[in-house]
Amino acid sequence: MSRILLVSGHPDLKASHANIAILNALSNVSDLSVRKLDVLYPSFDIDVAAEQQALVDAELVIFQFPLYWSTYPAIMKQWFDAVFTYNFAFGPEGDKLKGKKVILSITCGATENSYAEGEFNFFALERYLDAAMHPANAAQMDIVDEVITFEMNAIVEEGGDKSLVNTLSLAHAEKLKAAIQQHIS
Repeated sequence: MSRILLVSGHPDLKASHANIAILNALSNVSDLSVRKLDVLYPSFDIDVAAEQQALVDAELVIFQFPLYWSTYPAIMKQWFDAVFTYNFAFGPEGDKLKGKKVILSITCGATENSYAEGEFNFFALERYLDAAMHPANAAQMDIVDEVITFEMNAIVEEGGDKSLVNTLSLAHAEKLKAAIQQHIS
């Protein structure tokens, strides 16, 4: 039986439009366990043993998060800092995650074109993700797929469009389901 772990790094799913819609659309995926970091750790006090065990038990890991200033939100950064420890994720005995399959599931409020040299976000998104995914790479995890959707801004005051975000969220979830099916054994 396959085991799929989704780590949700949104800092406040109650205020989310896109990320909560994606999670809701995934509720019928069998053998999916979702770790909502904002619910589990509102004070950022991560249960390292529980999170490490969830990772060890998983066959496929999905990192789901909104892009905040070209990286993941602070709660997910704290999670990586606390969980990806020496001799667990890296170091002489740090092979507990080696070879684990990873899918990145990322929502971006900005347009895809804004991630280019000289544009608002200055660099290609891949350049930011190289740094953000350093913990997974150091742990020798295998990033097998990326589901990235742009224009996921539902905040009307910032030029967002809730209707568009609804449509994009459902499409994102369908792409994620397809990626899960492709990479689960």
